[in-house]
Amino acid sequence: MRQNLILNAQTLARVPFDQRVRAAAAAGYRGLSIRPLEYRDAHAAGIDDRQMLKLLAAADIEVTEIGFAATWLGNGRFGIDEDEDTLWHMAELFRPRQLNAGLWEAHDPVEVARAFAVLCDRAAERGLLVALEFIPHSGIRTLAAASQIIARANRANGGLILDAWHLERTGEPYSAIAEVPADRWLTLQLADAATVPWFEVREESRHGRLLPGEGTVDFPALLATLRRIGASPLVSVEVISDEVHRLPPQEGAKVTLDSAVEILNQCGLEPGWWRDGQQRNAENRETSV
Repeated sequence: MRQNLILNAQTLARVPFDQRVRAAAAAGYRGLSIRPLEYRDAHAAGIDDRQMLKLLAAADIEVTEIGFAATWLGNGRFGIDEDEDTLWHMAELFRPRQLNAGLWEAHDPVEVARAFAVLCDRAAERGLLVALEFIPHSGIRTLAAASQIIARANRANGGLILDAWHLERTGEPYSAIAEVPADRWLTLQLADAATVPWFEVREESRHGRLLPGEGTVDFPALLATLRRIGASPLVSVEVISDEVHRLPPQEGAKVTLDSAVEILNQCGLEPGWWRDGQQRNAENRETSV
């Protein structure tokens, strides 16, 4: 049974594009997030744009998100970085819903908001939303900081990613979710956090996340807060875990989806999707190369 869930790029490690698509489909995912890394790896393996679109169409999987754009504020230039051309090409090729973005280094919040507004404007030209992510070991460390940036930028296509693992490690209360306008929550990323944090939060983030339901995240409370304010973000599964990475791709995709579905079912939540199949198929035909 197909679920309205996105398999985050980092949930499976360096898995070839064709195996990634097939694993997602076999597990029951509906969408993928893809980085320039996965796109370039596909080309290096001899899978060109046309073949990528065919693989996605055959599996009924769509690329929903692209990113991660992290250096769009640098050297006085408002753009993305060396991945800029690749990301914009991916936007034209896959027709995703959004570009995910963040910053690894801290900068003046006013300057960041200005740059984010420019990034949103450039993305809007390509029909993209821009989802800003707060990460406790980054330049945008808290939900409060991220929400101030999108408020200052004041762009209709700018919103936020709510990563359950990140929120847990910031220590911010779930009530803070309700301080953000409901339509600004673009994606909810599911993963759980261990009871005892690692000494290095960056390393735990990259290697030690748990399957939803295995840790300390109070998913019923978190999801109830989103529902109470009327937020309906897409739901992505981002379990960045050495244990999951050691599994065969199809097994890794299945165990992560199954754990996410169990949590969502317990909370009585059925995630929606961003467009219907008829529109998606039409756009796939338009983007054939």
